[in-house]
Amino acid sequence: MLLGEFLADELKKRNITDLHVDKRVLRKLVESKVDYLQWLAVLLLQGRAKICIGEDKDGDVIYERLGVRLLHGRGNVISRFYAKWKDSECITELEDIYKSLRNYVINLRKKLLFIIDLSFWNEHTEIEKKELIEQVIMCIKLIRSYLYDTCLVLTSCCEDFLQYFNKLNRNMYHEVEMTSLDLRKYLKNIIKHHRIAMLDPEGDHVLTEVDARSYTAYIIGGIIDKERVDKYGTYRLYNLYRLYELNIPRFKICLDCSTIGVPDRINRIVEIIIKCVLYRKSIRDAILEAQSKKDRIYRWYYEIQKNSKKVVKDGKVVKHLVSRDLLNKLMSLYPISDKDVSRIFRSLNVEVVD
Repeated sequence: MLLGEFLADELKKRNITDLHVDKRVLRKLVESKVDYLQWLAVLLLQGRAKICIGEDKDGDVIYERLGVRLLHGRGNVISRFYAKWKDSECITELEDIYKSLRNYVINLRKKLLFIIDLSFWNEHTEIEKKELIEQVIMCIKLIRSYLYDTCLVLTSCCEDFLQYFNKLNRNMYHEVEMTSLDLRKYLKNIIKHHRIAMLDPEGDHVLTEVDARSYTAYIIGGIIDKERVDKYGTYRLYNLYRLYELNIPRFKICLDCSTIGVPDRINRIVEIIIKCVLYRKSIRDAILEAQSKKDRIYRWYYEIQKNSKKVVKDGKVVKHLVSRDLLNKLMSLYPISDKDVSRIFRSLNVEVVD
């Protein structure tokens, strides 16, 4: 159950089906660009909003889901329950809702935990460090859209990383665990309570839906090779901390038996796992939903070179003959612009044949 769904259940247990939201809370809900109940739960956990009982007031329905309606402004729905900003006046605050949410996120963490290790932080260039911070921030925002900050842990955090993070995100409130403990020491603290797997594009095993739903903690290497080549970085991490001694398997995420076109950004990898575990999607569908434009273009190159009929001259491929059916399939599965298709065709010298 997602955090927002749990909040809906808690509200209905207290016979709260209509809830006024004040201007500041509403603004944060709109800015979040995620489900309103989900983000209201986040605001409550952060102590930036509260649920109150007050006088009956009419309002207009601005949101309705899971049997709960949010009200704002003037309308014909009357309720005495309010979601107010933290420093607003409140006759009676329902603090037990906060306590229930807090207990629930403790249980969520036991069911799905992501661990990003930053042991190789100092190997990154300045550009790569900024990119890594950006991906971590995107990861936090993504996890908040389904779970909560406490489902994310950053291990091997050095002082330089923390300074970078705080500099680039001065006003960001979060409850992500950032620890200086190295990966092995941290895992020993949780291994009794979790089934742990490492996600590695060079892993020994291909991740299946059964695998994804069998493990409760996932290790992801905090590695960016934008200006360097570090193909086996995650494997180095695995060996550095002798994770084989802890019987932790290495899984690679594949799309039809290939890692080409599978997103490599940390936040996209987390998204694939979340959608497979929480939404019961297939690995394939989760990948397709998480793909960026770049990932889809890479997949076009791979599919064309794999499935086209090649024209060879002097031992070299000089033309790729692509069937209309293959072209339609690629456009359906990996949609890109006509301009990008033309660029790929020129690069590979593609000719479409019936």
